[in-house]
Amino acid sequence: MIKLILNSAVVLIVGISTAAYANSIDALERERANTINLILDKTISITERNNKLEKIKLKLLDMERMIINNKNINKNPSYQTVKAFENFELTFLAHSSIERDKSIAITWLEKIGLTTENLINTRVTRK
Repeated sequence: MIKLILNSAVVLIVGISTAAYANSIDALERERANTINLILDKTISITERNNKLEKIKLKLLDMERMIINNKNINKNPSYQTVKAFENFELTFLAHSSIERDKSIAITWLEKIGLTTENLINTRVTRK
């Protein structure tokens, strides 16, 4: 009976820790998507956007740090985890922006290819 309880407890603990890890990547992706929505929101002022982005940046940094420091990250990574690390600069946007010494918005726009130079060189054509 005690062996059954111990085995059940181990399975429960492993299940919870695995779910918590998977949810941390999901939560980071949701928060990053909300950040991008805020960057693209044209209904708020620049000052309001910058204030909100500073608050979000701290939250993103904490979430990114939790994932990066996870010791079990190499043990049977999911497809989503592999893709997250393949696209490190987009996934870990707050860390990337700090390393580049640029805002989150500029870092994201440059990473997807929308630089000032690219936009200036773009021609408008009619079809």
